[in-house]
Amino acid sequence: MAAVVVRPPLTLGLTAEPWHARRTVAEKNAATRTVQPDAFLLSWAEDVLRQALRRSPLLDARSYEIFGQGSRVNNTYIEHASDIDLVLMLKMPFESNVDALDEPGMDHFRERYQAGHYGWEEFREDVLAALGESYVVRMGRRCVNVDSPESLFGEMVDILLATEYRLYSAFPSPGVEVYEQGVFFRDREGRRIVNFPKQHRRSGDLKDLSTGGRFKEVVRTAKRNRRMAERKRMIAEGAAPSYLLECLLYNVPDNVYRTSSPGEAYSGAFEWLRRCHREDPVSFAELPCQNGINRLFGKSPDQWEAGGAGGIIDILHEIRSPGLVAAP
Repeated sequence: MAAVVVRPPLTLGLTAEPWHARRTVAEKNAATRTVQPDAFLLSWAEDVLRQALRRSPLLDARSYEIFGQGSRVNNTYIEHASDIDLVLMLKMPFESNVDALDEPGMDHFRERYQAGHYGWEEFREDVLAALGESYVVRMGRRCVNVDSPESLFGEMVDILLATEYRLYSAFPSPGVEVYEQGVFFRDREGRRIVNFPKQHRRSGDLKDLSTGGRFKEVVRTAKRNRRMAERKRMIAEGAAPSYLLECLLYNVPDNVYRTSSPGEAYSGAFEWLRRCHREDPVSFAELPCQNGINRLFGKSPDQWEAGGAGGIIDILHEIRSPGLVAAP
């Protein structure tokens, strides 16, 4: 059975001592009500999707996995009507990066796996055909949108169609593989996108735990402030995607979040980012994504431009919101 080894996320800044946030009972209860994911809704959406796929003979022989991603499962959503983001991932065949394998490792890889003719494009067409038996479906920029006015499934669910992606670091023997599991897909323009949503979620949960819940409080506050800045045309709509904003705040050291109030944590986080951008632009440009694998800045569709991010940091830094805790 394949062994999947996940590297710890990259971190910048000082390692802090264990700490528990000083928070009132009312504040903790408010945060818990807001950030607790709706497990029923997620489970229900997965079941509806799975039932629709089971009715199709096109996918009978295919191995796939369904799991959640995005703000709902990451506990960073700011509206209870936020969409449910599901990933429908083809398990086999998969996309891979084997650049790190040595010659024996490459031999083991070739012995175990053979190139096939079925991939992301074919999987997408089969899924669209399968869902089309029950719903009116259309491809958005990245996700499948289901039109079903009489059902919450059509109103709330976005489905990312992907194939498994393996970033190999070793293949020491035929039965032992060491890789990071991610997802591979293409956007509407046909550009390749590789991401690691499970690592993103795990890293965010650990960060939130080590900061006493302050990390995700600040993420939610930043998303609200970004929305306000968009309405006032201080930030162009879409210039600060939630995913990249969360990744940016993930890089702030834990001790910055360990304050007596959410407002102080917010101000401190953006002050740290502003100082990093201005005083150490080289390190800033090398900040990792929350998954600890991809880089935050670059030229791919899921990356930011460092200079543009610096301007957004300046704007959000000036919006002080000590009164915004976690309530929508």
